[in-house]
Amino acid sequence: MKVDIHAHMLVPEILADHGPEKWRPVEESHPSGGYLIRSKDFVNGPAFKKIIQADQIEKATLETGVDLTVLSTPPYAFFYELSASEGKRASVIQNDGLAKAVRDHPKHLAGLGTLPMQDVPMAVKELERVMTELKLSGVELGSHVNGEDMGSDKYRPFWEAAESLGAVVFIHPAFFQQLGTDRMNGYYLKNLLGNPMETTVFAAHMIFSGMLEDHPNLKIVLAHAGGVLPYLRGRLEHGYGVRMEPKKHISKPPSTYLGMFYYDIITHYIPTLRFLVDMVGADHVMLGTDYPFDMGIDDPVAVVNQIPGLSPVERDLIMGGNALHLLKNI
Repeated sequence: MKVDIHAHMLVPEILADHGPEKWRPVEESHPSGGYLIRSKDFVNGPAFKKIIQADQIEKATLETGVDLTVLSTPPYAFFYELSASEGKRASVIQNDGLAKAVRDHPKHLAGLGTLPMQDVPMAVKELERVMTELKLSGVELGSHVNGEDMGSDKYRPFWEAAESLGAVVFIHPAFFQQLGTDRMNGYYLKNLLGNPMETTVFAAHMIFSGMLEDHPNLKIVLAHAGGVLPYLRGRLEHGYGVRMEPKKHISKPPSTYLGMFYYDIITHYIPTLRFLVDMVGADHVMLGTDYPFDMGIDDPVAVVNQIPGLSPVERDLIMGGNALHLLKNI
């Protein structure tokens, strides 16, 4: 079975009118023939693939050769900037809607919920509901929470709960407050550079804070092949060797922890993907498309088949075996 770990759905329930709040997104048609998703804070699009209708998402993803698509919210719908109570309400609406989509299409769709991470106790409670009541497979988190890194002790109760529940935690670059935003206004650099760097900073904090060392059974999947983290291995190792600061919370070199993450295949360059497999192993790389966005992959099966030197076992692991091993409730 071929499993896409990185695909997005904006549930229709979040588009409904839930009162006087201005945070809810709306869908608008675009003269190009696509559509926009707009709220008071952003405009996303135009998009030409469906992100709202579960049946059309199922049809489109099956056409890519994928058997099971694991859906998560698009990053503009994390809603971490809301108050805790409104963030919780937005998460509940989305998680209930995603669970319904999965129930209606159980053969080909699975789901990762979203959480009100601006309030850790609320997030833990909703994570428990996501896993035990809604029977989703885990959650998607942004790379930071309103500028706070999740390797800090503030978030330890969440990571403890995620480990205990066996939840997959898929990390996606956060939409707001990206690194160096002012310098990335042109040339689509907020995506081209900002997104991979966001993932890298998240992962570095998780390594150097000791969170991975303390919770070795976490199932963390990094979007976009881990950003640039794998390709900074040598620099991280050298810094650990010559400086005291990186040793503050960890007892082993940082390369030890790179293989504790899982990575999707979205590099857009086969030699880079081959390097990733060599470094972390085929058992830690997973098929992903970033459906429906234009920076994604339209033919993920072909991408995996182009990786040179893979054995049949390694190919099967990347195509879906790793995801099936990690995911609960499918």
